[in-house]
Amino acid sequence: MRSTTLVRLSVLVAVLAVPADALAAGTVRTSSVTGRLDVPGGRPSTMSLHCPPDAVALNGAITRQGRGVIVRRSIPGRGSGDWAFRVAAGGSGSRSVSAVLRCVSVRLSDEFTQARVNVKTQRRTDVVIAPGGAATTEVACGRRWTPTGYGLSGGRRGDVRLAEVVPGAHGWRFTLENTGSSTVRPEVIGRCLRSKVIATRAVGGTGELRFGVTRRSFERAFPSRPSRRTATAGCGGNRFSVSAGLQLDPADPFELVTAAPLRARAARWTFRNVSAGDAFRGYMVCLSRASRFR
Repeated sequence: MRSTTLVRLSVLVAVLAVPADALAAGTVRTSSVTGRLDVPGGRPSTMSLHCPPDAVALNGAITRQGRGVIVRRSIPGRGSGDWAFRVAAGGSGSRSVSAVLRCVSVRLSDEFTQARVNVKTQRRTDVVIAPGGAATTEVACGRRWTPTGYGLSGGRRGDVRLAEVVPGAHGWRFTLENTGSSTVRPEVIGRCLRSKVIATRAVGGTGELRFGVTRRSFERAFPSRPSRRTATAGCGGNRFSVSAGLQLDPADPFELVTAAPLRARAARWTFRNVSAGDAFRGYMVCLSRASRFR
């Protein structure tokens, strides 16, 4: 099986003329970029989101999509802070799509001169799924890297659906379902953050910052009311929600619509074809904002 590194990217951070104690509470800086697109019926459109110039992209996700909208592709862009979404709407008239991009950068005091924040993108292109079938595959980031985001290129008709996307210590596990009538070859993508940042000291030597990333999981069942088709959860504490994963039974008609970060510390999952008692396991990747150079 083939797993290919697309590109390793980084952002070089230069010193700010601010005393060290003034930055003590904000070395790890997180940010979100949101976007909204009106998709014309019958024609695919692309929406691109970009992190601030000194930040790298950790994860991009669709947060809301109009009825009849198909997300054909959600992938990191060519730059370290970019993410792109390819969407299409059937029928006539336009539909709206909203998305979010999660970003991180580091701030340096005058004790340091520069540092580099690294991300890379891993992909699998060897998955083949027969009509009505499912396949499980993994995307590995590597021992010194932490998985923070994921993407999927599922074809023109949107027949590929996520039944499972689970973060591990150094990679992602995917289970994909083919709901169409022909064989599909989807592409799955993992976004990976270098776990350590090395900064150069002004007086010589280096300092090291280790990103604090945790993964939490929970089980949730829906009550009998059919209107309850969303679920939310939080990271808690001084943590930033980066991405949302899940596990479903591929044979169940219960389907994921969106799984995305919400506000600073939460995430939200939306589903369709929900019946009373349907349940799922949710996963979150949470980034600590308390890490410091040492």
